[in-house]
Amino acid sequence: MVWQVSKNILTFLLVLIGIMLILLLPREREIEVFRPTHQVADYPFTMELYKENISQFIDHFQTNNGFGTTKAGTPIMEEIQRFLVRSLKIIIPGFILTMLIGPLIGVLQFYNRKRKRGRVLSFFSWIFSSIPDFFLFISCHYLLLVLMRHGLPRFNIYSNDDWYSFIIPLVAIMIFPLSHMVKVTSVAMENEMSEEYVRTVLSKGLTRYKALVHMVWNCWSTIINQSQLVIIYILSSLPIIEKLSNYNGAGYQLLQSILEDEDVRALAFMLPLLVIVFTVTILSLAMKYWLVPKGVREA
Repeated sequence: MVWQVSKNILTFLLVLIGIMLILLLPREREIEVFRPTHQVADYPFTMELYKENISQFIDHFQTNNGFGTTKAGTPIMEEIQRFLVRSLKIIIPGFILTMLIGPLIGVLQFYNRKRKRGRVLSFFSWIFSSIPDFFLFISCHYLLLVLMRHGLPRFNIYSNDDWYSFIIPLVAIMIFPLSHMVKVTSVAMENEMSEEYVRTVLSKGLTRYKALVHMVWNCWSTIINQSQLVIIYILSSLPIIEKLSNYNGAGYQLLQSILEDEDVRALAFMLPLLVIVFTVTILSLAMKYWLVPKGVREA
């Protein structure tokens, strides 16, 4: 347990350093004009420019004793707090619901795998895992607009001001990780079917339900292991989903900062998202250590 935590701390620090080095890559554009209709844009890269960016980045932190302020004079830490609270309305419920509903649907899909309902669940799971979440998001928005023209009560879709503004981005951001958890759980249950203890449980006259409970318990390790991947799926989709829905949260501001070459501000919005991934990883290790049987953990 201690070694795994230490390894994850080291990984977190290496990822943070890697992201900082990527953000500081020279992105200044040089345009060479040969004639009014012939212009060539170039993004030159030299180690001197790279070192200069790193030096300026370090000087900024030393001069401002932290992240400093935005171009408008607002402290960046205040911005992070305001926008992160909005995004947490999507991130936390999305993660919890995915980790609860995904395995539940996966178990139902496995239990009914030889019936029509099981094949229907498998089909929709395959569909949702194959289509990009942003495409589904755009399709749902278009469908809502069409329905509003035909009598559906109107409400604000592109906003973060209303109490319900987080719901559509939340559903959109859950689709792919939810499909992933359904598939992982179903496959894990299929693998458990070949284990000797399942045949032993059934031969003793226990019901399929009780056998299913034993199988689910032994699949907990696999399910918990997916938590880090689930939170990465959610956070990687967050900027584009917030941008498409005009939901002005941390993901939206992160994307804007990168596009506007505001390296310090981009790092400020990236850091809490990395901390969320690290926190989920540590919590999953703790849950696996305390809740999953030792024999299953080591399998």
